[in-house]
Amino acid sequence: MIVIFCLVYLFGLFKKGNNDFFQPEVFLNLYFIVLIGLGPVALYFFSAEMYRSANFQHVAVIVMMGYVFINVGFYIAANTKDYRLSRPGKPWHSIGVHLDAKIKKASLAFVGLGILAGLIFFARAGNIPILAGNKELARVAALSVGGNGYFLYLMTFSMYGLALYATYSFSRDKDRWFLFAIFAVVGLIMTGTGSRRYLLWLCLYLLISRHYLAARLSNKLMFIYAGMGLLFINVFEMFRNPDSMTTVDLATTFTYRFVLYISNLEKVITAFVSKGNLEYGSTFFMDIITALPGKQLDYQSWLKEVTNLEFEGFGIPPTLMGDLYINFGYAGIVIGCVLFGYFVRKAYNRCILTHSGFYHIFLYMLILEVASKVITSGISAQSVSMLWLVIFLALLRVAFAVFAAKKNKLIRINLENPS
Repeated sequence: MIVIFCLVYLFGLFKKGNNDFFQPEVFLNLYFIVLIGLGPVALYFFSAEMYRSANFQHVAVIVMMGYVFINVGFYIAANTKDYRLSRPGKPWHSIGVHLDAKIKKASLAFVGLGILAGLIFFARAGNIPILAGNKELARVAALSVGGNGYFLYLMTFSMYGLALYATYSFSRDKDRWFLFAIFAVVGLIMTGTGSRRYLLWLCLYLLISRHYLAARLSNKLMFIYAGMGLLFINVFEMFRNPDSMTTVDLATTFTYRFVLYISNLEKVITAFVSKGNLEYGSTFFMDIITALPGKQLDYQSWLKEVTNLEFEGFGIPPTLMGDLYINFGYAGIVIGCVLFGYFVRKAYNRCILTHSGFYHIFLYMLILEVASKVITSGISAQSVSMLWLVIFLALLRVAFAVFAAKKNKLIRINLENPS
C-alpha cells in the first residue's frame, strides 16, 4: 500500500507537461502530498500498528481518492479544447502602461487600510501575540476578542495590496526597493498575529510575480524553496509553541506536521460514520452566518464539539475530503474533488496560459492561495475567505473606476482652462 501511495504521488507530480511550478498539477499536488498525502506514509513508520487499524486504513483510502480525483479534474480542464493556449505569442508581462498609476494608488490604498486594521487589532487584543510569553495562547486570545476577526480580514487587504504592487514592480522592473520595504512592513504586521502562513504567502506573491512577469524560476530552484518553506513552518511552530509535546525537537515537529491532517481526517470520518447522517451542504454557510448579530458557532469549532475534542484553539481543519464527506459522503469526495481540480486548472488556463495581463496573474495568485487552504481546511472553513476575496476584487474594480474618473476630470479641467 505504501509503495502504491508513493508511485501515485510521483506520477501526479512529475508527469509529462508539468513544466511550470505554479501550475496546479505541481504546486497543489506538492502541497497536498507534503501536508496530507505523506500522512499515511509517516504514520506507517511512526506507528505501524496504528496505521493498520481499520480507521486509518479507511482514511488512507479517502486520502488517495482525494488526490486521484483532484488530478482527474486537472486532467479534464487541461485537455478541454476550448481552454487550450490560444495566444502563445503574447508576452507574459502584457500590462498596459496607462494602468501604472492606478495600480500603484490602489495597491498603497489597500496596504494602508490593512496596516491601520492591524494597529486596531493589536490595540484591541492588548498585546502583539508573537511577542507574548505564551504565543499560542495570546494568538487564540487575540482572535477571541469580539470583532477582532473582522479586523484580521481587513489586515489581509495589506497582503493583497502587496501582491498587486508586486505585479506592477516586476512587470516594469522598477520600484523594487519600495516593494521590498512594503513587504517588510506588511510581513512584520501579519507575523505579529502569531500566524506563519501570512509571511509564507507574502514570499510566494513575490516569487509568482517574478516568475510570470520578470524571469522564469526553474522547478529545481522552487523545490529547494519549498523545502526551506517546510523547514520554516516547523521551526516557527517550535518557536511559537515551545512547551508542547509535539515540538520537543525538530524531528518530532516534522513527524507531527505530516500526521496532523490525516489524524484530523480520521477523527472527522469516525465521528460522522457513527453519527450516520450527512449535512448536505449546510456547513458551507456556517462561517458566513457567524457575521450575523449574536453568538454563532464557527465550522471548525462545531467540528471540535462533534468529535468530542478538548484543546486550546479554534477547532480542527478536516481537509477537503473530510468536508465533502461530512456533507455528501463518498459521492461528494469523488464529484467535489473533480470539480475542485477542474476549477483551479481552468483558472490557470484562463489567467496564465492566455497571458491576459497583470490583473489575471494577480487574480491567479489569490485563487491559488485560497485553493491551497481549501485542500487542508475544506470549503466550509474557507467560505468567508472566498467571500472576502470576491469583496476585495469588487472594491479593486471600484478603486480603479474612481481613479480613472478623477483623471478624466483633471483632463477636462485642463482642456477648459488651458494655461
